[in-house]
Amino acid sequence: MSMAGRNWIGAALAALLVAGCASGLPPAASVDPAPVPGVALPFNARVMIYMGENDLKRKMSIQISRYQSEETKVLDGRILAETAQALLTKGFRQVAVNDPSIRPHIVVRLIGRPSWSKQDTTLKIGCGIDAWTADGVPLGNFVARWESPVKTDYQSDVGPGYAQCLKKPLDELLSSPNLARLAGQGFRDPHPKAAEEWLRSLGPIPAWQ
Repeated sequence: MSMAGRNWIGAALAALLVAGCASGLPPAASVDPAPVPGVALPFNARVMIYMGENDLKRKMSIQISRYQSEETKVLDGRILAETAQALLTKGFRQVAVNDPSIRPHIVVRLIGRPSWSKQDTTLKIGCGIDAWTADGVPLGNFVARWESPVKTDYQSDVGPGYAQCLKKPLDELLSSPNLARLAGQGFRDPHPKAAEEWLRSLGPIPAWQ
C-alpha cells in the first residue's frame, strides 16, 4: 500500500475515534443568559454560592443496569458549583463559592440531580437556584429539568449538561421582580450582624479551593 493510502486510512480512523468520543453538547462556557430588558448585564452585585461539605464531596451515581447503580469518581457537587459560578458571573459582577469575605449582596444554594443510564447514555438533570439576600430575605426558587438530545459520556458531559439545565433558573432569577427591586435600590450592603447571623444559620462554610 502506498504512503498516501496509509495516511488516508490513518486519518479516517482518527476521525472515527473523535466522532465516537466527542460530545454533542456545547461547552458550558458557550451558554449565556437571556437579555434582561432595560438592563446591561452583569448586575453590579456580589453573589456567594453556598455549598456544604456534603455537597462538595458528593459523587455522581450512574445506572449500569435496570436494577443496579454504582457510585463513580466524578465529583458531581464540585462540577455543579464550578458550572454555576461560571454562569452566574455572566449575570453578576462578582461571584464566589463559600467566600463570605466578598460581603455578598445575594446568597444562592444550588440544586443538582443528574442521572445517567448505561443503557441509553442519556443524561437527565434536575437543577435549581434558591436565592436570598445576604441577610436572609427570599428572592425566589428557580428550577428546571433538562434531558440531553444526544448520547453523552457522563464523565465529560455533566458540566455542559448542568450549564444547559441552569440556564432557565438563571434567566428567571435575572428577570425576577425581586431582583429588579434590589437593583433599583442599588444593591445596598446588608447590616453586617444580620448577614453574619443568617450565613451562620446555613451551616459550616467549608473551604472551596
